[in-house]
Amino acid sequence: MPADQTVARAAHQTSIQAFVASARAVPEEAWEVPTRSGQWSPAQIGEHLRMVYAVLGRQLAGGAGLEVRTSWWLRLILRFRFLPKILEQGRIPKGARAPREARPGPGPFPREPLLADLIELATRAEDTLASAARDREVTITHHVFGRLQAAQALRFLTVHNDHHARQLDRSGSAA
Repeated sequence: MPADQTVARAAHQTSIQAFVASARAVPEEAWEVPTRSGQWSPAQIGEHLRMVYAVLGRQLAGGAGLEVRTSWWLRLILRFRFLPKILEQGRIPKGARAPREARPGPGPFPREPLLADLIELATRAEDTLASAARDREVTITHHVFGRLQAAQALRFLTVHNDHHARQLDRSGSAA
């Protein structure tokens, strides 16, 4: 495996571990409770990540992925204006919305089974994406940016995991 993919894979693993550590640090009584009106609870944030990896896994196995919800011209603009910044700076723009396929319901979402499933799904996706990093045929679909190559997808997932770990860390339970 090329050195850059070893680094990308290690960063992804670190991002999953950081999210899981942040999720486990949430007090039990706060796990299912949003900290602010209209925001997800820590459990819903975890379920969102689990759902992202479940959809991704289906697509990597030949099934349906996320539905692209931007027009071709808007996708082109957003892809060139925002995607490089996200991948380089490691930040998701404020106000970015989750795709319908990865929006969690009200729960409950028991912590340890959810986190175990998340770790398993994330590890499988990482294995596939890291081994396919040089294969331009292996892509995933992002609901705003469209098709992402395997290396881009692995980096985006890392940024996404870090984004949600920071949400848990920032408020002591969720943002």
